[in-house]
Amino acid sequence: MKHFKDKVAVITGGASGIGLALARRAAAANMQLVLADIEEGPLATAAAELKSTGTRVLTVKTDVSRAEDVENLAAQTLRAFGGAHLVFNNAGVGGVRVKTWLATARDWEWVLGVNVWGVIHGVRVFTPIMLRQGDECHIVNTASAAGFVSMASTAPYAVSKHSVVTLSEVLYHDLKAENAKVGVSVLCPAWVGTNIWNSQ
Repeated sequence: MKHFKDKVAVITGGASGIGLALARRAAAANMQLVLADIEEGPLATAAAELKSTGTRVLTVKTDVSRAEDVENLAAQTLRAFGGAHLVFNNAGVGGVRVKTWLATARDWEWVLGVNVWGVIHGVRVFTPIMLRQGDECHIVNTASAAGFVSMASTAPYAVSKHSVVTLSEVLYHDLKAENAKVGVSVLCPAWVGTNIWNSQ
């Protein structure tokens, strides 16, 4: 994807951290923005900042672990802008730092729900939309360096990020086999100054 002006960027986890940085970069490229986040206060603050630059911004409160929320995000995106061209499946949580056997069922469900199912829902919902559009589009899934390296006391997080890397690679091959105009990247940052480990 080479042309960004007036195209639509959808960013989950768009109210803070990497998501907000991506939104600012997309705004600088004159894109229209759809910001999705579960936190309404930071979402409104981010939208106000970006709108002040003249950028068209739609905000949608979204729990990416819920299929119906991501489906609603797509529906509202299409209603407002008519398409989606650059989708960042970026929402994520850090989870707990405990020995593997001490992570509870709730810990696993929460981290995998956001970090894995959130990306699955984003891919499942937005890829068909992009394919139907027939334009050059791109999907960026946020994983982590933890998707390649396993460290002590990070089991739910590391498992989730390994999963996102694999999902992205398989999606890439599937789209290549279809000669699709939809590209895929997986973002694997190392230590970044965000609040991901403070998520509740």
